[in-house]
Amino acid sequence: MPPKRDDDERERPSWREIDQRRDGSSHRVKAPPPVPKAQAESIRTQALAQAEALFKGKRSRPEYKTDLKKLEAGHGSKKFPVLAKNFLEEYGLPEEWGALTRLLDYDDPPAAVAVLQAMAGQAERRTRVEKQGFKGRLQVLTLTSPHLEIRRAAEDILAEFE
Repeated sequence: MPPKRDDDERERPSWREIDQRRDGSSHRVKAPPPVPKAQAESIRTQALAQAEALFKGKRSRPEYKTDLKKLEAGHGSKKFPVLAKNFLEEYGLPEEWGALTRLLDYDDPPAAVAVLQAMAGQAERRTRVEKQGFKGRLQVLTLTSPHLEIRRAAEDILAEFE
């Protein structure tokens, strides 16, 4: 008797199975119909916006803008120190130039130094008028700030400016 070949041992599909595969019988799950281009684009845009919001963290939430407006509205009032403290604890330093400028009036030396450094990092991208205003603010802080660390930070940044 001839030895068995490996081909005989493996399972072969029946003719029925071969026909079903060929004609796509109703037993197989069919792929969903393609999504129209306009709908696909809106889904893609929405997914990208959600991904971007995820990476931005708390700053992409609507509450951030509300709290930022409260901070700006409270500037110069008795509530400002509390608003500034709560804002910094919740969101950290803002990226907005105007908010950073207002936070310079918050009487917390470590926070003020961090604000000065953040503003110095953004100074290159600012307009000439904003740069001049920042430079003037640094000069005033070097002369009038009651906190030594703020005066030193302002002097260091001012030295880099010139």
